[in-house]
Amino acid sequence: MTFGILNSQELKTYSFQNLPEKIDRPILIYMKTSWCSVCKIQMHQMEKDSELKKSLNDSVNFIIFDAEKSKEKIEFLGKTYQYISNGNSGIHEFAMEFSRNQKPIYPTWILIDSQAKVLFYQEGLIDNEILKSLINTSTPLIVRSNKNLLKINPEG
Repeated sequence: MTFGILNSQELKTYSFQNLPEKIDRPILIYMKTSWCSVCKIQMHQMEKDSELKKSLNDSVNFIIFDAEKSKEKIEFLGKTYQYISNGNSGIHEFAMEFSRNQKPIYPTWILIDSQAKVLFYQEGLIDNEILKSLINTSTPLIVRSNKNLLKINPEG
């Protein structure tokens, strides 16, 4: 799947089903919903930043995951996750499992290394410059954004 609305650099994305068999670079999961206005702002910011899109394309396997619209079974990190229907709506078990306190906040960013270790977790809007640093760093990085302390720690 590709996105490239605002400039010529297309953003290459994966689903859980089409990840490469051999994971040789980190997986960055952007968990969102269709109704989330902050998620729409985040996507707009990403789409207009060609440097960020190049970093995403070159350095990570990027998954955009809609926690309430994605109904397919997910097999990831040795576990199986199902969609939980609640009449006309529902939520995916994956969103519940990877959310702090089992209550998803959107958007949520999760960076997982090739050994299935969570390197970074952030709920809410993230600045493009921080996202670029996250993607391109190979050493621990601590930054302040919106009064939240973000720790990027590829070392564990």
